[in-house]
Amino acid sequence: YAHRTLIWPWIVQRRSALLPISICIMGFSFNVANGLLFGWFLTNFADYPSDWLSDPRFLVGAAAFILGAALNITSDHHLARIRQRSNARYVVPNTGPFRYISSPNLTGEMIEWIGFALMSWSLPGLAFALWTIANLIPRALWRHRWYRETFDDYPQDRRAMIPGLL
Repeated sequence: YAHRTLIWPWIVQRRSALLPISICIMGFSFNVANGLLFGWFLTNFADYPSDWLSDPRFLVGAAAFILGAALNITSDHHLARIRQRSNARYVVPNTGPFRYISSPNLTGEMIEWIGFALMSWSLPGLAFALWTIANLIPRALWRHRWYRETFDDYPQDRRAMIPGLL
């Protein structure tokens, strides 16, 4: 969240399009609901054993969270760099994971929150991951479709989020 909220808006160059207030309100509401749900779980139901930090579910989740965050952040910075070089014009990214999928940043964000769900091994963690997935898949499909419609030379074998699949 720190990256998406505090860093990304400052590094990306955008055309002067305004963000609708409804999107801000929905995002704020979503995060308040998730925070309250997870806080309620932690204060009323969570009972992690003393060795939880060495449990395979926690370790796999932490690895997924870190790898997803790395994919998300590096992809965002790559987009910002190519947009800066192109004077805020849209161009087709063609390096790194962008060779295989249109939205590696969104894929990375999904992997992050799946990892978080594993680390917390909780229904609120799972709900958060599923809500995030339900939000990001349509965004990635829209972006993928937009790339294909906007750029005649967009690679036909590139997928939206998962190489060779989606």
